[in-house]
Amino acid sequence: MKPFPKLRWALLAPALVLPLAANAATVFSDDFSDGDIDGWSTSGNVDAYNNESIRLRATATATRAVSTAGFSSVSVDLVMSATSLENNEYCYAEISTDGGNNWITALTVANGQDSGTHYSASSSPAGIDNNPQVQVRFRGTGATTGDYCYGQSVAVTGSGGAPTDPDIDGPSALNFGNIAPGGSNTLNAAISNAGSADLVISNVSSPAAPFSIASNNCTTVAPAGSCQIGVEFAPASEGSFNGSITVSSNDPDEGSFVISLSGSSTEGGGSVEDFDPLTGSGNVSRGQLTFNTLINGSDPSSLVDYSHYALPANAAMPTNNFEGSLELFGEAGGGAFDEHVDTFRYTGSQDTTRKHLPEFDFEFIQTGSHLFPVQRGSIPSAHPEWEYVLTPGRVWNENGDGGYSRAALPFALQQKNANCMHNGVLTFLFKDDGSVSDVAYQIAGETCLYFKVDMWGQLSASYTPHSVSNAADLIAGYQAEVNGRMPVKPLSDLATDYPGTDAGKFTAPGGKDPAHISLVGFVIDGTHYVGGCASRRGDYPYCESLAVPSYSSAKSVFAGSTLMRLEQKYSGSFNQIVGNYVPDCASSGNWDDVTFENALDMATGNYNLAGYMSDEGASHTNDLFLPEDHASKIGYSCTEYPRKATPGTQWVYHTSDTYILGTAMNAYVQGIEGSGTDIFTDILVDEVLSPLGVSLTAEFTRRTYDATAQPFTGWGLMWLRDDVAKIGSFFSGASQTLLDQSELDAAMQRNPSDRGTDPLADYKYNNGFWAHEISGNLSGCSSDLWLPFMSGYGGISVLILPNDSVYYYFSDDDEYVWMDAAVEAHSIRSLCN
Repeated sequence: MKPFPKLRWALLAPALVLPLAANAATVFSDDFSDGDIDGWSTSGNVDAYNNESIRLRATATATRAVSTAGFSSVSVDLVMSATSLENNEYCYAEISTDGGNNWITALTVANGQDSGTHYSASSSPAGIDNNPQVQVRFRGTGATTGDYCYGQSVAVTGSGGAPTDPDIDGPSALNFGNIAPGGSNTLNAAISNAGSADLVISNVSSPAAPFSIASNNCTTVAPAGSCQIGVEFAPASEGSFNGSITVSSNDPDEGSFVISLSGSSTEGGGSVEDFDPLTGSGNVSRGQLTFNTLINGSDPSSLVDYSHYALPANAAMPTNNFEGSLELFGEAGGGAFDEHVDTFRYTGSQDTTRKHLPEFDFEFIQTGSHLFPVQRGSIPSAHPEWEYVLTPGRVWNENGDGGYSRAALPFALQQKNANCMHNGVLTFLFKDDGSVSDVAYQIAGETCLYFKVDMWGQLSASYTPHSVSNAADLIAGYQAEVNGRMPVKPLSDLATDYPGTDAGKFTAPGGKDPAHISLVGFVIDGTHYVGGCASRRGDYPYCESLAVPSYSSAKSVFAGSTLMRLEQKYSGSFNQIVGNYVPDCASSGNWDDVTFENALDMATGNYNLAGYMSDEGASHTNDLFLPEDHASKIGYSCTEYPRKATPGTQWVYHTSDTYILGTAMNAYVQGIEGSGTDIFTDILVDEVLSPLGVSLTAEFTRRTYDATAQPFTGWGLMWLRDDVAKIGSFFSGASQTLLDQSELDAAMQRNPSDRGTDPLADYKYNNGFWAHEISGNLSGCSSDLWLPFMSGYGGISVLILPNDSVYYYFSDDDEYVWMDAAVEAHSIRSLCN
């Protein structure tokens, strides 16, 4: 039983406040003696205690923003104390210099220091001077409300001081793009205060029609704060339009801030942007998928070579612009189906529905010669078997298409609640006025070990032109995605760029059959050398948009990255106890000494069979992978395996352990950042993947289909090839600021004293990453070389090579042979430490 903390406090000295340094000016201070914690942003159970501290109970935070603009030699003095802590429960005092994205631990109080004694620290982290984005935070990681952390005082001091002036900042222009008459689009202008005094917005002028103010929450903006002005563009007729709004404020040198407005309007969405322009004449010779075939509804009798779906070399810039909805008809009964591999022998009605597409009715937007879907990732459907994954395609003109423009849209079918990808393309003709041909489609390849099929057909369609909500922002985001892709060359160019290199060692390592490889690539010196894209009907024509599944490489990218990110933000995250955050596991009694790190390392001590992959069998399929609800998945995961070893000592591979870890991390971060926080969207995507410039496809994860919407964590991500290159390159970098550096170094085998657990001889598993000792295969290595890599079901390997390069392939032949590629990379630049 924990002692009641107030009894202990009767023995404590008055609150300790550190004296200010001589000649230092106070930027901010609070000793809580007035019993007021207004101005502190809190999560969890936080209150003012006894007019002497801010009290945090269980897992909780108290954060205060402080601007040090104009101050130099800034120092932060912090005092805190604790009572009733137990093992792996901590109190932290922390500082951020980037608005709360990253935190520096200034002071830690742990079990054994929890007698109410006041502990103090003084810190001056890099970047704290002249910075409007400083934050200070008290944080507790206790398991129950009987665990107490007390923030006694904080004092931020520095030399000098800036003039207390506001400083307005915002966009100089808003471009609404092209909107059909009668449509509308609304963009938000973010107004921020880069100064050190309150910015007072006194007036926002009304622009001339067809522009108008849709919303405005700008009144008083604190330093480092922001507000938004929503502006609507609603043209009633065709034409080009310009306008402006003036934001009046108390900024002393920019009292009138002007934002220019522009937009255009044509019927049907109208003019085509000059994005990625095509220079061909449109004189294309076509033997398949001709104008007559698509317009007159001639159903194809067989698959065609994918070159007929490709953007032709002599394609002309499109003269029609697509913006609106494309709907197909007859999906449930149309099309043909040819099975190649069916390991699980689907039969009966399940097999019948599996042969046909789900219903298709989605919005798309054209920008120049590109056409992209509004929805990305796996889209839930009423179909019992399939869900769509839509990726960007192309638009062009051919002289034989009678004034229509031709579109090709890559897509994939993904089995419901599963991770296989069956990649295809659909194509059709359209005009601005809504005229549209039939839509031809085919699937002739996949990344799926156990189910391989061809599907093809031609369906009638309807095109409804209309303005898509927020189209201008979506176009800008898509263009940024395309322009931000890593430079690409074919793998064959390695022989030219690095003379003597055998590119065949990358395209088919160990004699691997290229026909089974969906994507393969090698990244070195900022260039992405690519190959693969094989199908049963020629090369897939849109390799940049071909989606591949993660399978268990998500254990590295999702589980590993997220926990390392949490450790960077909240020191001690690796040591949190699973049972404290997952009630289903707590009730079993086998998880009250298993840390998050143990679960990430596949070393929970709970298992049936210690043999390699012996536990990862049929029960997982029936009880973890197939159920669609969180209660079933977590109930099975927490109770399936008995305790047989001390946590951290025995490696036994369980995807269920990673599912438990995801559940625990979600509960943990919600206790710190609020109940609405999601580890995938708010932590992994917003704070790790998005800064890398990944595609919107990579910002998706599979989740349970219930209200919990629990991310799978150990599988269920999807990527385009540029995403794989960027993510792999991020891990290969020697230093970064997003993940905890020491834990990333351990995962990348840069720390000889922390290699991880032992799955097999010459293999390690650490923080969700595999490693293999390969020095015997290389020339010139005088010591062991542990090469880290990610691995996924069916034949997925991503090598994080220690010569600042990345090699990967996504295949479905269940072969994991990559040594040839590693040796060839070594011949380009040594892998030896």
